[in-house]
Amino acid sequence: METFKQVIFMENIILSFQDVTVTRSGNELILANSRIRRVLDLACGAPRTVSLTDAQGKEYADATKTSPDLAFIAMYPAGMNEAIPWHITDISAEAVPASFRDSAHVKVSISMREEVSETEYLREYLLYPDFPAVSVRNAIRPKVLPMRYWTARGKLNQEPGRPDVPESTADAIRTAEGFHPVKTVSFAGRTDYHDELMTEHKADGEFLNGNLLFCENTSGVGFLFLQEAPPSVERRDMESYDFRIRDGEILSCSWGIHPSEIRPDRTFHGYRHDLILYHTPLERDSLLKAFLKKRFPARPASVMVNPWGCGQFPQLVSEAFLIEEMKAAPEVGATHYQIDDTWQEGGSLSELGVKNRHITERFWQISQERLNGTFAPIMKAAKEAGIEPGLWMAPSCNCEYADWRAFADRILELHKEYGFRAFKIDSVMIRTAEAEENLRSLLDSVREKTDGTVYFNLDTTNGQRPGYFLFLEYGNIFLENRYVCHMWGVGYHPEKTLRSLWRLAKYMRTQELQIEVPYAGDINEAFYADKPWVPPRTYPQEYWAAIAMFANPLLWFAPSRVRPEDRPAIRNVMEIHRKYRDGIFAGEIFPVGEEPSGRAYTGLLSRNDETGKAYLILYREAGAVEENAEIALPGTRTEQWRVITGSGNIVRSSAGKITVAMPRASYLMLESV
Repeated sequence: METFKQVIFMENIILSFQDVTVTRSGNELILANSRIRRVLDLACGAPRTVSLTDAQGKEYADATKTSPDLAFIAMYPAGMNEAIPWHITDISAEAVPASFRDSAHVKVSISMREEVSETEYLREYLLYPDFPAVSVRNAIRPKVLPMRYWTARGKLNQEPGRPDVPESTADAIRTAEGFHPVKTVSFAGRTDYHDELMTEHKADGEFLNGNLLFCENTSGVGFLFLQEAPPSVERRDMESYDFRIRDGEILSCSWGIHPSEIRPDRTFHGYRHDLILYHTPLERDSLLKAFLKKRFPARPASVMVNPWGCGQFPQLVSEAFLIEEMKAAPEVGATHYQIDDTWQEGGSLSELGVKNRHITERFWQISQERLNGTFAPIMKAAKEAGIEPGLWMAPSCNCEYADWRAFADRILELHKEYGFRAFKIDSVMIRTAEAEENLRSLLDSVREKTDGTVYFNLDTTNGQRPGYFLFLEYGNIFLENRYVCHMWGVGYHPEKTLRSLWRLAKYMRTQELQIEVPYAGDINEAFYADKPWVPPRTYPQEYWAAIAMFANPLLWFAPSRVRPEDRPAIRNVMEIHRKYRDGIFAGEIFPVGEEPSGRAYTGLLSRNDETGKAYLILYREAGAVEENAEIALPGTRTEQWRVITGSGNIVRSSAGKITVAMPRASYLMLESV
């Protein structure tokens, strides 16, 4: 060990990749590019951040930090006890080429060992060229289990002498003077039960929850932590919080591993945590979106039919019905058609989710009774109609996806034989680290073996699921089941869907979301009779469709069941979406106007900071009283706009704002001139 330390610490070893440099000298490791510089002190046997600066030399971190930047719950961290030493065993750096998993970046790996328990740790730092961010992810390979009780029944306390480490820390910064946590943002999965999908919290107290934390000074300069993890209430960690504020330090917690899951001689990987520097609120919002774009390379966009929304799909499924569906899909402007549950020989999802059936390979064969054991005639009809087929599937959540290899092989068979590329993944429960590892292996294997051709629509409607920032390298998000046809559920309403999209657009890329467009002809009027909303029909079908214009429209109905005279209203909006989609998606999309409430002038802005091109969609809700409204458009340079479609007109415009007049319950789409 001593000889190794001399070799490591007496030489400067530099990796250069574009503007990224990694320098090691003595006990100091410097990770830097042209926008960010993080200095790590390794003297205690693990990294400790002693400086974090931007391109102007602004300092965000306090060098007096004494604790290491990582720890695992109830395991001794570096420097806590002199009798329990840590050592650096290896440091390496490499340039990682772009792939479906991530954009090109530099990965710096630090291997460590705690000598008494013989626990090995790996900490990886990831930097993108010319971007003010440093990401980390950690792994642990123990010989022993954490020394802690994990039953909640007796509310047992830690015994004296055991390591007082109440949380797993993925990353930590002691903030420079003047910086304070100001806000966290949490997200809600299980959208079958929630309409409040995003909530902002003032950062008060020691324990905070959310995927995002913002820390700023009084001038608005600051940094954010993004935890690539499920929503807070879906997590498995023993601690009940995601961030802890302790003596001027911000601990970004949540490895996603409960201490009871640890097993000797196995490696457990924690979640990735991203740290981004910014100087203004406008830059903050832009950099978060730009980071997500780098982090999760794009998948094909779509206007996808999912017929489950008609409420009768299982009763309708047959070869003849699906052929008619493929023929009708272009008439509503679709590009894809996703065959949902009951195509399979096993019957339905209820066999897995309700009966808890042990799923065998026969379950995922094509139904002989309903489809004659083949998709061939349906694929022929889809090809003739110019529709790309997609397929719904549900891996075996009741065995922790232990059969993931067989399931992946079945996906690959269906892809090879019939050309399916888009698979909706449903009924997910990642209740353990093992389940999450197996599910990741499934998704990653299929993407790898098809060179990224196959991608997934990740359902977030129920169960214990990845949510909004985990697994997005594998696909996009199927956001909601919002029915108009049933007498149960939270129900679809244009105002509620628009509000969810608008709020999520603050912190997510709407390019990653599938947004439902039901068919007004499916409305069960009795369901809406006693609801506190204006009737959904207050808004025309075109408005329903236009809500999804700046996302991926999900046509949540059976096209062949839509009256022929109603199809053009949907098709016309989808054709406009497809015509302008590349330009809209090339920019970053932000909410503008008032928050949707049923009484708002509101909208979404796509802004391309490189080209200056912008697109804008505005909505006047049914209860909005004003005849016109001025809408601020932060970051836009354009002074003139052209109307693309919708109702209303431009009263006046200038750089950074526009005033429009619109009828009630209408939308207006514009592009910069």
